[in-house]
Amino acid sequence: MAFPFLTVFIVFLIALAIRYAYLDKKREDTIDSFWEKEKQAMHVPKKDLGDIDYIEVPLQDFPIGKYDDDEILSIEDEIVRLSKRRLINITGMTNTEVRLAYGTDNLEVLSAMEEDYNALTVLLVDYGKCLMEKEDHAEALKVLEFGVSTGTDVSANYELLGDCYAALGRYEAIEELKQKVLSRHLLLESSILFYLDDRLGKNETKNMGNSENLRD
Repeated sequence: MAFPFLTVFIVFLIALAIRYAYLDKKREDTIDSFWEKEKQAMHVPKKDLGDIDYIEVPLQDFPIGKYDDDEILSIEDEIVRLSKRRLINITGMTNTEVRLAYGTDNLEVLSAMEEDYNALTVLLVDYGKCLMEKEDHAEALKVLEFGVSTGTDVSANYELLGDCYAALGRYEAIEELKQKVLSRHLLLESSILFYLDDRLGKNETKNMGNSENLRD
């Protein structure tokens, strides 16, 4: 009876060895591919950045100066300052990919543009939150929708926008927002979708309660 067990054990060891060999080969190929791209990136000439579709902040759509509130005014000052700079969203691109796309000599300037963009995305969330605390959902909507339009990966932007839609009774817009989240493969996709589903769930509960009241 020991022989069948021994045979199975040997087959298992062989399969395990094959699996490890496959993983080692895959890892080696990944490393080789990385260094090949690195070598190519080092020789990509500097490219003209004039044709890039930079992010423009629609200050004319924001309620700049509407509220005499120190926190809001401070946020608005920073947004206005950043709006005068060139902003680009290259989230998800590695330094190697950036050099391949735009040239090695442009890496530093593009990184600075991305840092300014990242700062803007945080400010937009803070701005939207402050406006919602003022119960000015119409203005908060403009700010948060712009943030989403830039392709931000800040989860709070999507969640606050979901809150804003819910406050305005625009539950169909939450469904559309979910589709945008799904299409972008965000790092916190599952968490954002759970939050938006919760907003939709609360709407269903409210509708059920209203139906029961009507029956009574």
